[in-house]
Amino acid sequence: MRAFPLLVLALVACTGDSENPEDSGSTEDSGSAEDSGSAGVVPAGGNYTIASTMRSNGCATWGPSFNNSIDGFTLEISFPDEETARFHWVNVQDCPREGASVSCKTAEPLLLDDYAPDSDARIMYEDATVLTWETADSAVGTWAVDLSCEGTQCSMIEALNDVDYPCAIEMDWVLSREE
Repeated sequence: MRAFPLLVLALVACTGDSENPEDSGSTEDSGSAEDSGSAGVVPAGGNYTIASTMRSNGCATWGPSFNNSIDGFTLEISFPDEETARFHWVNVQDCPREGASVSCKTAEPLLLDDYAPDSDARIMYEDATVLTWETADSAVGTWAVDLSCEGTQCSMIEALNDVDYPCAIEMDWVLSREE
């Protein structure tokens, strides 16, 4: 299997659409406990350390690579308004927020690994993140990654990576805001 550097993982985790990338530096809290939903928790913006553990791994050696690369990773999250959580990955992603809950997913399959020029196979990924803040400074949830292969030589790449595509990886996440 090919090495899976942390930089690539940052692209993988949540790459998506951002309507206002120039606002990406905002880490303002929004709203009050009364208007944040039934839990009464208002998530705080800032840098969050991700603790991840494997829930399910249908992608052979890819799974531990994803989990090991994201475990201990720091992600900046801001809340520009009451309906948005902004994940500051390499590519900023705005995610729907409802009170203390956030749900994100990629809009379309994105390129993870291109085996050109030796092969026409390309590994694609889609991901989804679901988080709920238990306190202003901590959240729990899941991160799911679906991998697929495009091209006529995918069977060769499947053998190389010891995996059958499509496959899925799911991790449990615990986020803690850094002081």
